Amino acid sequence: MKVALIFPPQGHFTQPYLSLPSLTAYLRQNGIDDVTQMDVNMAAYDWFLSKERLALSLERIGAEEKLAALDAKDELVFSDMEQYQTLSEIALIGQEVADSIEEAKSVIRTPEKFYDYERYLWAGRTMEQGLRLFSTEFAPTKLTAHGFIMRHRIERSSEIIEALTDEAENPFIEYFREHTLPELKALDPDLIGISLTFPSQAIPTLTLCKLIKEWKPEVHITIGGGLLAYISEKLSKRPEVWSLIDSMVLLEGERPLLQLCEHVQGKRELADVTNIVYCDGNGEVQVTPQQEPLNIATLPTPDFDGLPLDDYFSPELVLPLAATRGCYWGKCVFCTLYTVIGPGYRGRSIEETVDDMRILQERYGANSFYLAIEDLPPNMAKAFPRAILDAGLNVNWWCDARLEHDVFDEQVCKDLAESGCRRIAFGYESASRRVLGKMCKGIDPDASLELIKRAHNAGISVTLYVMIGFPTETEEEAMHTLNTVIANQEFVQEVSVRVFYLDERSELFDRREEFDIDEIYPDPDADMQVYYDFKCKTGMSRSRARQVYLEFTQALRSHFPVFQNTNMLYHELKSHYFLYLVKHDGWDNLRANVLERTTASKPLLASGPRRRQRLVSRALRFDRSALDEIVSSIDSATIRPRYQSDLLDDEDRVRFDAELKPLERCDSTLIYNPATAEVQCLSPAAVDLLERCDGSRSVDEVVEVFPEEVRDDAKRAIAVISDAGLLEPLSQS
Repeated sequence: MKVALIFPPQGHFTQPYLSLPSLTAYLRQNGIDDVTQMDVNMAAYDWFLSKERLALSLERIGAEEKLAALDAKDELVFSDMEQYQTLSEIALIGQEVADSIEEAKSVIRTPEKFYDYERYLWAGRTMEQGLRLFSTEFAPTKLTAHGFIMRHRIERSSEIIEALTDEAENPFIEYFREHTLPELKALDPDLIGISLTFPSQAIPTLTLCKLIKEWKPEVHITIGGGLLAYISEKLSKRPEVWSLIDSMVLLEGERPLLQLCEHVQGKRELADVTNIVYCDGNGEVQVTPQQEPLNIATLPTPDFDGLPLDDYFSPELVLPLAATRGCYWGKCVFCTLYTVIGPGYRGRSIEETVDDMRILQERYGANSFYLAIEDLPPNMAKAFPRAILDAGLNVNWWCDARLEHDVFDEQVCKDLAESGCRRIAFGYESASRRVLGKMCKGIDPDASLELIKRAHNAGISVTLYVMIGFPTETEEEAMHTLNTVIANQEFVQEVSVRVFYLDERSELFDRREEFDIDEIYPDPDADMQVYYDFKCKTGMSRSRARQVYLEFTQALRSHFPVFQNTNMLYHELKSHYFLYLVKHDGWDNLRANVLERTTASKPLLASGPRRRQRLVSRALRFDRSALDEIVSSIDSATIRPRYQSDLLDDEDRVRFDAELKPLERCDSTLIYNPATAEVQCLSPAAVDLLERCDGSRSVDEVVEVFPEEVRDDAKRAIAVISDAGLLEPLSQS
């Protein structure tokens, strides 16, 4: 029989996911040889970010005509401002981005170009701009490197179903029809398995299922993955779903998928397949008995054969590898990992994990690995590094870990670094001893800081996960966490902050009275809702928690090099930061050789400042800087919780049109620097300054046309223009 396993959009595009290779290896180990792996997510991004496809977006958007209509207005209301912001950028840079997108992808995929940091930043910006351009064709839909959202909310099954036929706003209908479906027709599989891991994959997954069923109704389509652990019961109640799929796999997929193959072969009844949900011939939803998961030690090494390993947006292959499943701690009241991963905690032996690394290195030439585990177990933290070294493996790796104060001593941290561990992400959550106690984290904040210092001093980059707005947390406790992190910025490289929301599958949800939660806010129309906003009798209000989150992220941009200026891009693309750590042999060298040099202010030339020769400019009838400030001030956190869509509802837009003061005409100029792929907005006075920087005048001569009382301001404006990269570098002036 023929099996096709699909990883659908949208996920990150820098490395393969582990689900398909794990399932493929198990099927092949058990005699199902004809298995094809399809990373449709990677293929879709590659097509969307192509010169041909972006040119089509430019043609369909018609930015010039639409922008001209807005420019003709005397004032812009809020909804006009949103359009103006997007259309003015596309009119300025759209063709430039389309013409340079292939080179941008080449930079990301080629080591010699990728590690030229200025070139890397140019490529990353260009790709982000390409995704904004593509998304505009399907507005208000947004596809980024990190997410996919539509006006159709995935908390409402009715809206998911509506999205499947929305040709105007669902970009995957056209893509699947023209690209994925022909591939599947050529394969003609008997069973199709789709990995549904993230909420951003829900609409694309069911869109693809619909098209497949229209082509081949008899093919068995099964979906599985972490998201189904949350939504399978709710999704199964939607009758339309069962015209799109035939079964859902719950928890771990190896055994159920093999049994489904036997069902398709006529060797097993569907009711005898364990750990699945299906709809029987009478239209009744059935849930089959749950069987204990397989012994992870008996599973084969993941098989990545057939995946587009050369196509990921990364200069080197970083392969995921799971040494454990589940969490050995398992006590945090907010956590739902047991729901997603399955019962219990299991692990492969250290020897087996090292052997997996060796096999993958020999088979695919991979020297870098991401241990896709929830926490590095204490025994593994101690013994794994020495096992890697004793095996003679020259590898680099990173993982998540719990702050085990008694485990990560100086020697263990040293061994980890020596074995190639370049980065560890710790679940820090809070600096408040009281809050950590409420969470049942089982860690001491002072001892955690000492552990963090030991890891840093050993040469390991430290990332901290932080949570804002846990029930009963006060503003003072949240700010204490922020101040503690900033005070220890010498030892911490990254901080990942999120606002806490209540997960209905967590222990905390069932015990919410103990945490002073006296009200939750279900959406009556959201039959797929999993996360809830709430009201607490004590601690911060929810609106204040979201505001503290914004203050926290702003502070990170001010104090941490990875978050400053253009480096934010560098932080967000998974595996890129890790690869730069490897390239520069650790954080200290990376910071000194790359980040500090990049973020340093450009020198203001004493004589002869010269405008960059190749700048692209566009005169606008409205002040884009003022417009940007207004649009960015409408943060979704002030309207609805962040776990929901960041898109504004139509009723929000109508309200803002009525309540916000319209933007009156005020000329400005938008300038694009092709060398850096950055867009700047300049006032008419700043444009005059820039034009006077022709290389023939000193700074004093440039500003002499201005009244004496504002010349110092003009000099400062030139410095800003210089920092923005609009002047030729010093060596060329």
